[in-house]
Amino acid sequence: MTEIEVREKYRNLLNDIDFDKLELGLKTPNIFQILSVARTEIRHSNFLGWLLDPNANHGLGKLFLTKFLRGISTSEIATELDEFDIEELNFNNVELRREWKNIDLLLIFDTLVICIENKIDSKDHSNQLAKYREIVKANFKSRKKVFVYLTPTGELPTVQAEREHYAIYSYQEVIEQSDRILKIHGKSLNKSVYQYISDYLTTIKRELMKNDELNELADKIYKNHRELIDFVFEHKSDIASEIYPIFVEKIENSGWVMGSKHKGYARFTTPALQEIIPNKGKGWPEKENFLFEIDYYWVKKKAVFKTVVPPSEPEIQEIFKKAMTNIDGHKKPRGSKWLVHFMLSWKFETDDLIGVDKDDVLKILNREWSKITEIVKKVETELLKHKAEFQQHLE
Repeated sequence: MTEIEVREKYRNLLNDIDFDKLELGLKTPNIFQILSVARTEIRHSNFLGWLLDPNANHGLGKLFLTKFLRGISTSEIATELDEFDIEELNFNNVELRREWKNIDLLLIFDTLVICIENKIDSKDHSNQLAKYREIVKANFKSRKKVFVYLTPTGELPTVQAEREHYAIYSYQEVIEQSDRILKIHGKSLNKSVYQYISDYLTTIKRELMKNDELNELADKIYKNHRELIDFVFEHKSDIASEIYPIFVEKIENSGWVMGSKHKGYARFTTPALQEIIPNKGKGWPEKENFLFEIDYYWVKKKAVFKTVVPPSEPEIQEIFKKAMTNIDGHKKPRGSKWLVHFMLSWKFETDDLIGVDKDDVLKILNREWSKITEIVKKVETELLKHKAEFQQHLE
């Protein structure tokens, strides 16, 4: 773009009312943002512990805890927690422990113990989940036991053997429970309590789940001013831009094809899939209907590999839905527009990579690349079976 074009588009951005709304929203005080604890696991555990404690000073009593227990009881893993027995528990005598023997949260009833491992940006490691199970079993022999693995999106434990012991729970479910509580009981709560919970919900929606109103405003602004924003991001020198060519080299050396470019994301497909899948998607510059994606910048302290199906024509979405559910290891997407069936994350702290040479970055990628390759191959194999259906939508 010329300087005149950049200036004109910049004026258009400043005159966009959504830009004013976004700016105002970012300036709204939020205690969790002020304290910079949005991605600190121990702070999340502290706040959740406060909400879960029926004897705490939030005025909710057993309301949040009961909803949490009901959510856990639906898991096939939590066989010792029957939803019909929840009301029979002695809530007056429940004890909540924080960081007891390194366990994030421990709920102790007269007849039941619930062990919660909370993971925000990290994964289970050093056989810690098995160790926590042994600790709980040794100290609470006569009580029923339930083990919970809490993550932003409901990810499975890293250690395969622990997946049959830990019920999966997500921050999305925490959001849904808390939103419902505020909507129904908000007027009866102390104003400070209401504000604390509201601030907390805003924080996890915005920082962990990326589905806060401001995230949506940002997406809307980007769509309306994409050319200017892409220009700024593509020409701004930073760590995301410096690392991107390394991802491109790794992806292309694997025989794959780069997709729509955006700062902090490495998107790609395979030559075979590029031939059969139409470009009628809504959300990416090249209008792809499907891409593999690595977010190496926006999710702090880690990189996340995903298969992504963007919003599109219902008929095309249905083909992907049918195909993906046939693939071993797929997850049921939580959303209805942007569909993610596979997700893999690993430690990748971009702040630590400033000034690091290409070989060091490639070493990090190489440790995970075989897992990525495995997912790409099995997704490609299944999608190619639907070639005829996809081709009906090619222009």
